[in-house]
Amino acid sequence: MIYDRIENFGIYMAIDSGMADILRFIEEKSLSERKDGRYEINSSGAFVIIESYDTLDISDCFIECHRKYIDVQVLISGYESVGVCHKVNCQDGVYDEEKDYEKLEGAGDLLCFDEGSFMVFFPEDGHMPKIMDDVKPVRVRKAVFKLPIAEGVK
Repeated sequence: MIYDRIENFGIYMAIDSGMADILRFIEEKSLSERKDGRYEINSSGAFVIIESYDTLDISDCFIECHRKYIDVQVLISGYESVGVCHKVNCQDGVYDEEKDYEKLEGAGDLLCFDEGSFMVFFPEDGHMPKIMDDVKPVRVRKAVFKLPIAEGVK
């Protein structure tokens, strides 16, 4: 897992060739100017979903991980807590192949995810987004980039 500020995004270009495509997409037009929806990022199958939602009570959230994609999440506005943990410290759950997520059972640490930050989640990284940080929900706008993982990697 990586957790950093968006101004440092360039440091991570060597992780995956799709990182440069994400940076190009972000620099092409401000994420805050884009409408909610799905956008293709490159011809290799990378895409982004820009979404708006209200944060939830932690009891309404769940830990997940992915097998087909690396998640690169950029917080455009608002703030939330995100639970993070190592998948090996959790009990495996049912994997939804179509949606590419596995619900995990376990516990982790909470991080404050605020505007201008980004997180990168690899297949071994359990994460629980959308957690309400206060006593009332906060409106969040987030870009979730999906970078395909090479076949055979788990």
